[in-house]
Amino acid sequence: MDERRKFIRLNANVVVQWKKVDKENAAIGDTAVSKNVSVGGISLILYDEKLEIGDIINLEIQLPQEENVFAKGKVVWINEFEIMGQVNKKRYDVGVEFVDIKELDSNRIKKYVFTFFHEGMF
Repeated sequence: MDERRKFIRLNANVVVQWKKVDKENAAIGDTAVSKNVSVGGISLILYDEKLEIGDIINLEIQLPQEENVFAKGKVVWINEFEIMGQVNKKRYDVGVEFVDIKELDSNRIKKYVFTFFHEGMF
């Protein structure tokens, strides 16, 4: 499979608060941990809440040594999996594309991602 990414991704576990408002204005959300992060989006591991492709969610990303980043994202893919030894404990690997993010917040993510790649080169 030839995978072409638009943005460099950093495999990193950062804490993310996410919230989706459904059609009845009932907010659902939780805390998640990222699998990876890039300037264009983030992959989250969700524990109990299942989202649908196309859902729009608000994100608050807690980058180490940076102020929190705020973005609005669109769910673009979902992979369901189970943790071995934990019966009926479903997890969801969720790909979120940023659809609304301020330039300052985008630059914070860029700095975070490229700092690790730069440090790894030496």
